[in-house]
Amino acid sequence: MNTPVETAEGIWDNNSNAQYDDQTISFYNGNKCVSVEIGLSNVSTGTAVPTDSALAGKIRFNISDPLQNHDITWNTIYSSVLDNNGNDITSGITFNNPPNAQLPVELTSFNFNTSENNVYLHWTTSSELNNYGFEVYRKNSGNTQWQLAGFVPGNINSHQLINYEFADKSLLTGTYNYRLKQLDLNGNWTYFELSNSVEINSPDLFKLSQNYPNPFNPNTVINFSIPESGNTKLSVYDLSGKQIKVLLNEYKQAGYYSVNFNGTGLSSGIYIYELNNDREKLIKYMTLIK
Repeated sequence: MNTPVETAEGIWDNNSNAQYDDQTISFYNGNKCVSVEIGLSNVSTGTAVPTDSALAGKIRFNISDPLQNHDITWNTIYSSVLDNNGNDITSGITFNNPPNAQLPVELTSFNFNTSENNVYLHWTTSSELNNYGFEVYRKNSGNTQWQLAGFVPGNINSHQLINYEFADKSLLTGTYNYRLKQLDLNGNWTYFELSNSVEINSPDLFKLSQNYPNPFNPNTVINFSIPESGNTKLSVYDLSGKQIKVLLNEYKQAGYYSVNFNGTGLSSGIYIYELNNDREKLIKYMTLIK
């Protein structure tokens, strides 16, 4: 079932009211209020100002039940435009009521599962129209900015269920949020946000993973986990037992870690890497091929 979407656009007419400072367009009714803030600062004398109306903002209402009345129109009694000082300068604003539009992609589910410090996102579409693909974004509890984690190509056009998956691996301990940015071929986009936060908990095991890639030349990554905070040392040896390099030797909090190793200057062969926390010791082998 396609979900109709009502879009409404507030257009500020520069000719009717020459206000070029920060402005806030508010749509309110009782205790509910939605606002769109626009800003035009430091306008010097002689700056060219467009003579036609300029789009100030767009608010999109998602209607989950297409059988219900979705003929949304603006009630200008409950709309106002305020300047940066809070003065009402509504005179000159016009409101458009474009027809309902179909979302280019209808998502029927969006969920996740975790394995150690890896997150696997799953989502399903029931219909796609000009769907270029999905950008996957993540942010953790200590960061207010969304970071691009990857991209999954879409199927352009489809009227059947299509399942997608994205793996976000080797994360640090913490709380994460995810969202999809669906892009269509016309350059438009729609966001879909995962409803629940994802928790990457401290590991249960003292673990040293196989390096990747292996064989390697000259760079490889070594992942490990420590269940308790303490002094941690990661070293590389040749087969004779000679220490080649200390990659890490410091106090570490419990969690998951990744360390890069560069084999430039070493001969091709098999090397040993060892993880030690003064209580346990783990070793694995890696192969350098030049």
